[in-house]
Amino acid sequence: MTEKEFEQQNVFGKGGENSAYAQYFIGKSFLNPLTDQECGLFLVNVTFEPGCRNNWHIHHAKSGGGQMLVCTAGEGWYCEDGKEPVSLTPGTVIAIPANVRHWHGAKKDSWFSHIALKSPARTARPNGASPSATRNITSSNKEDIYNGKGNCGQRRLGEFAPEFARFNDDVLFGEVWSREDKLSPRDRSMITVSALMTSGILDSSLKYHISHAKENGVTAEEMAEMLTQLAFYAGWPKAWAAFRMAKEVYGEDK
Repeated sequence: MTEKEFEQQNVFGKGGENSAYAQYFIGKSFLNPLTDQECGLFLVNVTFEPGCRNNWHIHHAKSGGGQMLVCTAGEGWYCEDGKEPVSLTPGTVIAIPANVRHWHGAKKDSWFSHIALKSPARTARPNGASPSATRNITSSNKEDIYNGKGNCGQRRLGEFAPEFARFNDDVLFGEVWSREDKLSPRDRSMITVSALMTSGILDSSLKYHISHAKENGVTAEEMAEMLTQLAFYAGWPKAWAAFRMAKEVYGEDK
């Protein structure tokens, strides 16, 4: 499906480029919020360029939780860990249970769009998640899923430093962050934010991981307490910089 054909079908709109969470995606994605986050039922139309998909991820919850996808335009894939990818077309509805590792995105030759709705959830605590299974993507689907676009490492360094890009995408984000039977995503986020701030990495990488920590269940109070303690070890100016980012990320909850 061409972009022009897709735009005629995508009645909920493409929206702006999803630059804030680009590191979670292979290729470019776009977000068009359909409701206000303050209303308590946040709906967003997510659009993927051909071949784009999000990384393996989990919506953690002790009870409730999960996500609903309503496919609106184009063609895509949905895949749960250990299962065959499912083809998505307009009208397909996917109910994703909490604590299930999965990804979704566009086929290599089509734009794709779906409305995403997260169910209310209580965030799982560190040892609450079940171990992740091994990826199971069949060779027949690999061409559609991995079409050379790569995710953050591949996009930025794929030609200059392909091995580094592979380690970043496949090992760090694809394997290390997925070992939830060893360490929860919540704990990994707290460790990563602490390491970045202590190292003086106070750019978009830190803000990205603070946002990631929020998604993984770190509360505003916990983030503030963590940064306060780090200030005594890493330095007051670093803490000020981190607090400015944290306030932007968590400010909507205040």
